[in-house]
Order: sequence, then structure tokens, then C-alpha cells
Amino acid sequence: MASIYKRAGQKTYSIRYKADGIWKGKTTHWQIDSQLHRAKALAEAAELSVHEHEKLFEHHGWVRYHIENWPASHLTISHYLNSWNWLELFLSEHGLQLSQFGPAAAEAYIVWRCGDRRPADAHRHRSGHRVHRNQACRDVKMMKWIQRQGRLLGRLQTHALDDYRIKYSPKIRSFPPFTPEQITLVRAALSSPVLPRWMGISFEIGLATGCRLRETALPLDGVDLAAKTMTFPCPKGGTEMSFTIPIPAALVDLLTKIKADGETMTCTIPPKASYFWRQLFNRLGLRVHCFHSLRVTRVTELRKAGVPQSVSMRLVNHSSHLVHQLYQRHEVEDLRQFVDRGAVATILQTPLEKPAHRSRGTQPHSTPVGRRSMGCRNPNKIHQC
Repeated sequence: MASIYKRAGQKTYSIRYKADGIWKGKTTHWQIDSQLHRAKALAEAAELSVHEHEKLFEHHGWVRYHIENWPASHLTISHYLNSWNWLELFLSEHGLQLSQFGPAAAEAYIVWRCGDRRPADAHRHRSGHRVHRNQACRDVKMMKWIQRQGRLLGRLQTHALDDYRIKYSPKIRSFPPFTPEQITLVRAALSSPVLPRWMGISFEIGLATGCRLRETALPLDGVDLAAKTMTFPCPKGGTEMSFTIPIPAALVDLLTKIKADGETMTCTIPPKASYFWRQLFNRLGLRVHCFHSLRVTRVTELRKAGVPQSVSMRLVNHSSHLVHQLYQRHEVEDLRQFVDRGAVATILQTPLEKPAHRSRGTQPHSTPVGRRSMGCRNPNKIHQC
């Protein structure tokens, strides 16, 4: 956005504005000591801002505006914007427009996104982590949505990715549940004064309720210790999916202590909180685990305890039976007591003896209806006696 400023030793206003993505300066003849001239300088800067905004919308500016005003949660909007930032960088480096992003460009983007030449991704150079193919495919899916919205809004004439089918890589891992020994190991590490307090609180809440990492930051006005209920006001899916469950016995003392301290939230989740958990689990040798494994652990333990599936889904706020079943993990020892149930008893039978040879004129004592007679001269004729 353009703005006015004063240069040292100069009696007139200057305007700082952006043209073609580059910040530039412009000297005006509006005098600094005149209020009327100051208003005219502001009007000229506003005109340059409007021109800049219109020119930006001619290219890709409408996409960011549309995403930021899309009716979704702030986390969803942040994911959309992150994908669009990479797509916009790819378009600018390759000199492409939105309408030119077709199947060939999508394949090139996946290679480019997963490759080494990504100067803006400084976080990868710190952590050593590279983007997986599926993340690049999700960006391409975002581009399909952008092109569809652009066509509906009249910004684009064609939908280049309309018939393109995204090929995701197969999932190479599924998060296993925590064992009691692993839970003890993590708790011992969290008791260290070096680690922040929010990690210990979120771990206990996630273990007892199976909620997601962001959902462990609960407002304490939704925790009723008298009624022993706790409300999750904004889980995954937004405020429309809010739900209330009884307070687990393992959390009563913890929530009572937090409320006594005068806190308003159970804990404050910082940005990139999953990165802290990833570092902790790697140091403990739990490389296949993540914080979401606590949710898997909760669902698995409810299944082992014989809790009805409808009740279990209500406790962890699952709306899909299929998703709930995917969270259940069956170990080999869990199946051992059921392996012989429902087995059909087999009886060893001896093969039938070969019937003795009969002469041509000999008839059997009884012939089943519909069977061919051994004495019938016409083999195609059904014996009827």
C-alpha cells in the first residue's frame, strides 16, 4: 500500500508505492507546510494504491483474497495459504498463468516441490526434512480448487486440471499406539524442568481423552468440576462440532490445580507445536510415534475394554464408523484368544470305494431320479423306470 513520507532537506512530500512487485519512490510538488497539500498527497498515494490493487487482481491477487475470506477455520485457511504460496512461487519462476497450469505443469510442480531447489524453505535446511510427494499432490489439489473457483467467479475461462487425476503415494506408515512402557518413558522425559509446562499438560489431556493436539488448549470456563464435565468448544470441524464429555478420573487433580492457579486456559499451544513433539519423540527413540498416536491409543484401549463402538465414538468425537475402525490397532496377542473361535470341526472322511464292474444287462438296485442309467444304450437319454 502506497504511503507518503518526508525526505531530509526536502520541502515537498514523497510517495512510496509498489509497481510490478517492486517498491519505488516518487517526488511530488505538494508542500509539507500546507495541510491542503498534505491531503492532496494522501489522495495521490491512495490512487496509486488502488491502481496497484487492481493490477494485482488482474494476475493472481484475487486468489489470496478469496482464500482469506473463505468460510473455514483459521487453521484450514493457513493450510490453504501455505499451499498457494508455493504454487504462486512456482508460477512466477516458470512464467505461467493460472489458466496455463495443466497436467504437464502439475507433474513438473510435484518434481519441483519435492526437489532440492527451494530457496524460500529455510525450515527444511534446519530440520533436514523434505516434502513428501503427497504434500505436493495436496498443493495440486488446491490448484484444482482455485481453477474451479476462478471459473465460477469469471476470473478464468478454462479449467486446465479438470480431467487430471492426482496420483498419491501409498502411505508408508500408520501411527501405532503407545505401550505402558513408552508412556512411562515419555512422562519421565516431560518431568524435566528443561521442557515447557504445556507439553506435559497436553500429553496428559491427550492420553486421557484422545483429543488432538490443538484441542488440548481448553478454556477453563468450559470445565465444570462440580458436574465433572469438560467441553471442547472448537474441535476439528469448527464450533459446530463442539462436544462435552465427563472428566476422566486421571484429569481431575490436574484440572483442579490449573484452576486453582487462576489460569484461563489449560495450556497455550505455540506455533509449530508438533515440531517440538517430533524432536522429543526422536530423542526417545519413538520415531514412528507422534502426538496423534495418543488418539490411536485411546481408541484402541476403549476397544480392548469392550466399550460399545457408539459410546467410544462419542468419547473421542468421531462421526465416521470407518475412520473410527481405522484408529483401532490389533496386536497379535489380542487375537490369540479369538483365533479358534468359530472354527468348523472337520471330520476325516475316507474316499468312497470304487463300485464293482457290472455286466451290460445288469441293472442297479436303485437309481436316483435324474441320474443316467448305467444300462441305457443311449447315453443322452435319462433313465426313467
